[in-house]
Amino acid sequence: MKFISKNIAFLGLLFFSACNEKLETKPSDFLSPVNYYETEAQLNAALNGVYDPLGQEAMYANGLLTYLSYGNDEAIWRATGQTTGPMVYNYDPSEANIDNLWTALYYGINRANVLLENIDKSIAGTKAKEIIKGQALFLRGYYYFMLADNWGAVPIKLSSTQSANEVDIPSSPAVEVFSQAVKDMEAAEALLPTALEWGDNSAGRISKNTARGILARTYLTMAGEHLKDVSKYQDALKWSKMVIDSKESALNPDYAQVFINHCQDKYDNIYRESMWEVEFYGTKSDIYGEVGYNGNRNGIPSNNIDFPGYGYAFLYATAKLFNKYESRGSGATEFSPDERRDWAIAPYTWNDNTKTKVMMTYSANSAYNRYPGKWRRDLETNLPRTKNSSGINFPLLRYADVLLMFAEAEFRVNGATALAYNALNQVRRRAYGKLKPGATNLSEADLSGLSEDAFFKAVVDERMRELAFECLRTHDLKRWGILVSTLKDFAADIRQNAPANRKFSSIVGDNVQPRHFYYPIPSREMSLNKAIAQNSNW
Repeated sequence: MKFISKNIAFLGLLFFSACNEKLETKPSDFLSPVNYYETEAQLNAALNGVYDPLGQEAMYANGLLTYLSYGNDEAIWRATGQTTGPMVYNYDPSEANIDNLWTALYYGINRANVLLENIDKSIAGTKAKEIIKGQALFLRGYYYFMLADNWGAVPIKLSSTQSANEVDIPSSPAVEVFSQAVKDMEAAEALLPTALEWGDNSAGRISKNTARGILARTYLTMAGEHLKDVSKYQDALKWSKMVIDSKESALNPDYAQVFINHCQDKYDNIYRESMWEVEFYGTKSDIYGEVGYNGNRNGIPSNNIDFPGYGYAFLYATAKLFNKYESRGSGATEFSPDERRDWAIAPYTWNDNTKTKVMMTYSANSAYNRYPGKWRRDLETNLPRTKNSSGINFPLLRYADVLLMFAEAEFRVNGATALAYNALNQVRRRAYGKLKPGATNLSEADLSGLSEDAFFKAVVDERMRELAFECLRTHDLKRWGILVSTLKDFAADIRQNAPANRKFSSIVGDNVQPRHFYYPIPSREMSLNKAIAQNSNW
């Protein structure tokens, strides 16, 4: 993480570098607790190791950024010949990306366990230890939330691995895994500083409001299809309301600026909309960098490394997403009053030779040929650029998400109240430029008087528009219990309306089945852990 100095980060990566074993194997890369975990600097190096999986290729550097979050109905894999893999719902328990995610999550959990077991022996001050403990607890809880969200029943380990004989560990039911996640996060919330106390670049560290916002997400997940425990909507409402009531965060009036900041390593200490980010940094000349693929594999294509920056562009934005944003006019005069559309979905490609933008005009078919545009490599200021990666940060929690979670939870608990409308309409007003200085007709974007079904649909659609390409769409469709039906409808629309060269995109809906609600337990884990059971229909 960038908030730790390069030397400490290097030590953390040295002491906590990934070993080749799975969760049940003794971690040979840890220094002995007998002579470590004594000073605050050593604790922070250990903590860096707990954060580290977030930025690994298995997670938000690549796996979750591309392979494991798509396809769905907001973005589809660009390669016409792609017929296997998680992105087209054609995989089995040996899928490497799934195995790598499982491994990274348990690495993080084990590292958190080691730190938590040894933190009290440190000579660091009480307050410093509390803050470090709070971060370690939260991260362990977050990793368990990710496991429960993606696999359901998994082993729970609350102590570090001490012996290679710790192999046969049965899975705990999903409800227990979720419960452990929220137990860790709630304990962490009491120990963590506020974002204001963290000061500059607080988004790279976990604050009280980070914990509260992710708790809201976790409880919404528990209330939905995963556990169908509707009592958890009240908990989601409580935690999201605490974020709002703290007044530490607000919507940046300029939607695009939120993502420009990610590209330029800027931390918005005025609005603090970006509440938690995975921090990437470094260039091809920086040997201590931790780079990812944000803007490179999920952005605009280009073959020019220097400018605008190389882009593999694995993904197409879908016509469904493009058409979710309001549009007016047609042809050369077509435009969207929703400012998010032409930022989230790039309205141009690049001419690599002239280094100029080639603007796309509107037509029925042009919506099938556009790319994600939230993170744009030409805006990077950390130079020189690398070809195969970037230093662009990736958001895990934004205040806009909290407002939409609050609107959903308030609706589930109390109906479509004025509070629910207000939260939803705040996000919409920003989208229509109504939060900018001098804006007029402030209620233009507001919704009101909707039926219950229409209000819920408005929340569903608003999340798709606002949070596009932030690795939440498939998660949302699953927790709402509409993944299969939505993708089947998406495939039918593709077959009927897409141009011939895009009809391959229907493979996403053609292949998806109810069993894809959870990933299979990885084959390697099944071969080593004789006490674990495979998920249904795998």
